[in-house]
Amino acid sequence: MKKTAIALLALLAAAPSFAQSPPAQTQTAGLKEALGNLWGRLRAVTPRPNPPAATTATVTAGLRGTEATESELKTYWRGDERQALENAQSLAEAGKYAEAAAAFEALAQANPGGALAPNARFGAALARAALGERQRAAAGFQEFLKRDPRHALARDAEQALAALR
Repeated sequence: MKKTAIALLALLAAAPSFAQSPPAQTQTAGLKEALGNLWGRLRAVTPRPNPPAATTATVTAGLRGTEATESELKTYWRGDERQALENAQSLAEAGKYAEAAAAFEALAQANPGGALAPNARFGAALARAALGERQRAAAGFQEFLKRDPRHALARDAEQALAALR
């Protein structure tokens, strides 16, 4: 994850829109730091690709306290939604932000009401910010907040918007 943050910072430093006067450079430093931290936050709220091995311990679940084993309580992700999100995040971690943005956007369009669509919208906006596309990134974060104001990443999206302005 540190390599991704360093690559993101290097990319943002090289973007022409960031080469401005000293006061703007101070703002840019804050933006770089904020964006670098957001990739880690996105990864943290993404479901794990390989959940820990299920145990046979009995737990109480359901409306009437029906007993079930933990292996029966797996979260269901529609189709390959989780894998598509993982692939998009891997592209971003490899520094392929244009491809990552396209992958995140495709996932959000294919499953607009899916459980991981908010993560995809957030990732797309973050990738656009990494590309130096401030307006598209800001629009993406605004759309994320409009559609998912109570999401775990909502506060991060607000901070990203503030840093982009």
